[in-house]
Amino acid sequence: MTETLTDVASLFAEAAGLAASALDRNSNRSGPVVHRLSPLELQESLGLELPAKGQGMDAALELARKTLHYSVATGHPRFLNQLFGGHDAPGILGEWICALTNTSMYTYEAAPVGTVVELALLKRMSEYVGFECGEGVFAPGGSIANLMAMLTARHHYFPHVKHDGLRPDDQPVMFVSAEAHYSIARSAMVAGIGTSGCIEVPTDDVGRMLPAELEALVEEAIRAGKRPFMVAATAGTTVPGAFDPVDAIADIAKQHDLWLHVDGSYGGSVLFSAKHRQLLKGIERADSVTWNPHKMMGVPLSCAALLMKQPGALVATLGMNADYLFHADAEADWDLGDRSLQCGRRVDALKLWFSWQALGDEGYEQRVDHLFELAEEFREMVRSTPGFRLIREQESTNVCFRYLPEEQRELKGQARDRCEHEATLRIRAIMANEGSFLVNYATLDGAATFRLVASNPQTNSEDLRALLARIQSA
Repeated sequence: MTETLTDVASLFAEAAGLAASALDRNSNRSGPVVHRLSPLELQESLGLELPAKGQGMDAALELARKTLHYSVATGHPRFLNQLFGGHDAPGILGEWICALTNTSMYTYEAAPVGTVVELALLKRMSEYVGFECGEGVFAPGGSIANLMAMLTARHHYFPHVKHDGLRPDDQPVMFVSAEAHYSIARSAMVAGIGTSGCIEVPTDDVGRMLPAELEALVEEAIRAGKRPFMVAATAGTTVPGAFDPVDAIADIAKQHDLWLHVDGSYGGSVLFSAKHRQLLKGIERADSVTWNPHKMMGVPLSCAALLMKQPGALVATLGMNADYLFHADAEADWDLGDRSLQCGRRVDALKLWFSWQALGDEGYEQRVDHLFELAEEFREMVRSTPGFRLIREQESTNVCFRYLPEEQRELKGQARDRCEHEATLRIRAIMANEGSFLVNYATLDGAATFRLVASNPQTNSEDLRALLARIQSA
């Protein structure tokens, strides 16, 4: 099939109209968050059979319409389901340009604009963290960034692993909050440490790691002949949104010579806020930090960075010096490929660059502060509405709560928890199937619990009140 310039221009003109309509859908509160079908119904509606003969660009446009119609409108103000939401037009433009340039981020030669942009962004983000000479690399999500941090920490303490693998007497163990993201334990599995070598530290009633418990577990591991090498603090846990006390954890890491990683995938963007930045007090003492702009900053997925205090640490850990790709020339110092687990890597830095240029530091600060205010407004609604109760007092943009129908409100203790658990599952399924609201749930303190995430600045008081009303009526 031969495409003419006229055909391509027409395709993208129509595509631009589809994009504008999709963004307009985000502001239509009377429309659903998702037109939900069962998997079998969706397969039939999309028509997934692949043709022997190409159907042309009109077919591609029709697929675009169907995809947008049946996809979740994550920019809808009543999408409250994940740690991301809303939409960012400059970032979407950057995503589009990324696809148009269609290059990979391994060398300056292949991606000159992407390389200098990524390095500039990493420098600015490192300054926010407090890494004076820091470096880093962009990654396809916080999970991979956390894995690269763990591999770097392992290389720092067990450099022989890069060539020889772990030795029987190495016995590495690491420590993480009991409420940390599962990617940390999975990274331990991938790194050969094993999930049993990823020791969970108890948390307080907010969900923050307890430093005294950490210290006790480190000393216990040493007595057992293990080699503690790393502790991963979390800045914004997935369910309650808790911020581990980084400064106190850093004291213990220094005392026991541990690598300190901060998983700020969710909460790293709080660094923009003068009002809330104290939640990350001590982050400059970390050895590495994960930070996902696709969460609180609203940049399109995926956009994540791993920041390192020590320059050269990533290349020492991951570098393979493939001479068919990396050449010893004047531009070699600009090549980023040996900092990453990947070879082919998208130019994700562009969308953050476009967005940051459009919004500036002040725009991001206003966004973060507004999300905190929105979450606190919803907490007050929960506190003051009969039948609802907060599960834990929280410090971030997550709100965990349950609801109990009126005829069951005299129940106490485990009986109440059980009924709230059942109500959460039942009501959440009703709302998801009808597409009115998407609000996730998780098991918290032994029972299924609604978890609202304030992630979209377009969500307002009307949406929050409507959610409570729909839960009551369901």
